Amino acid sequence: MTLNEHIANGPAWVYAWVMWMGVINMAAILFLVRWKDKKLRFGYIEAAAILAVLVPMALFMEWLFAKVGYVRLLGLPHVLFWTPLAIYLWTRLKHHPQKSIFGIYLRVILATIVISLLIDYTDVVRHLMGDGALS
Repeated sequence: MTLNEHIANGPAWVYAWVMWMGVINMAAILFLVRWKDKKLRFGYIEAAAILAVLVPMALFMEWLFAKVGYVRLLGLPHVLFWTPLAIYLWTRLKHHPQKSIFGIYLRVILATIVISLLIDYTDVVRHLMGDGALS
């Protein structure tokens, strides 16, 4: 079974959460495409950073899945890639007003990443403590 099949066959909330993370991360493309628009010209670097993290993180996750299977350790790619991204995005909040399109997007994706990291750090620690199985 593939990683995607494991996720699809698991709890509905996990599948919905993974789909949400995919949508909100890929939405960064919109800010790259329209970066010359006067209202959207700010945020290009942040959007590029979000997208730049996705490829190596996904590759690492697929590689890790091939090595260890569907276990809690699969949170490690998020921990390694999203922790620095979350810190970077946090430092950029002051540059993007809360009511701007990109400001709203930035806060939503940052909240999504932080929630995911809470789950992922817990999963990685649980794996290291001997509880590797995912339900």
